[in-house]
Amino acid sequence: MYNLERQEIDHLKELGYKWDNLFDIIKMFENKISKYTGAPYVTVTDCCTHALELSFRYLQTKSKIDKVLLPAYTYLSVPMMLKKIGIEYDLLDKSWKGYYYFEDTNVIDMAIRFTKDCYVPGSFSCLSFGHKKVLKILRGGAIMTDNKEAHEWLQKARYDGRDITNLPWHTQDSFDTGYHYNLSVEDCARGIILMDELSKNGYKNSDSMTDAKSEYPNLSNMLK
Repeated sequence: MYNLERQEIDHLKELGYKWDNLFDIIKMFENKISKYTGAPYVTVTDCCTHALELSFRYLQTKSKIDKVLLPAYTYLSVPMMLKKIGIEYDLLDKSWKGYYYFEDTNVIDMAIRFTKDCYVPGSFSCLSFGHKKVLKILRGGAIMTDNKEAHEWLQKARYDGRDITNLPWHTQDSFDTGYHYNLSVEDCARGIILMDELSKNGYKNSDSMTDAKSEYPNLSNMLK
């Protein structure tokens, strides 16, 4: 028999971490990312694509976004996400290293970068914790911002409109827009453990400045 029980939370206890309830682990992970990247506020999600989606959904509560421009060399889920939320896009034949902006917005796809002080002020910078990324949680993402109002909206929107500091959930007075894009407590615990290991290693190999053309195909001729 295979032992499929996840043990990250037990391991976190062995390392001396303490918490009052399991959701505190999510905040602990977000705080570690904030301290490392220099982002004032961090909201973790279940993947980078959903981090990007929530960033755009927040911006659309302020003003309508009809169209964006982005590099043709990116992951397939990005244009699929834009199509889902009703934003048209054009793909540009241009490469990039580390991260790229969706032109004419302050949303950044930073999926292949995770370095000390990598946050770009004034932006919604979105991270990935996939199996090929620096922080190999295997799944997960995060939105970094310096906009407190946006952060408060994102914190609830990523988890069904819930305020995770309010327990039990049904005692919350009301619920606004929400999506089931939360990162599990176990994955957050794994993220904390991995960040501690990276710290011991001096965060070596924490940057990816590889040319995007060597990482991704050109999507221009692949999408209808």
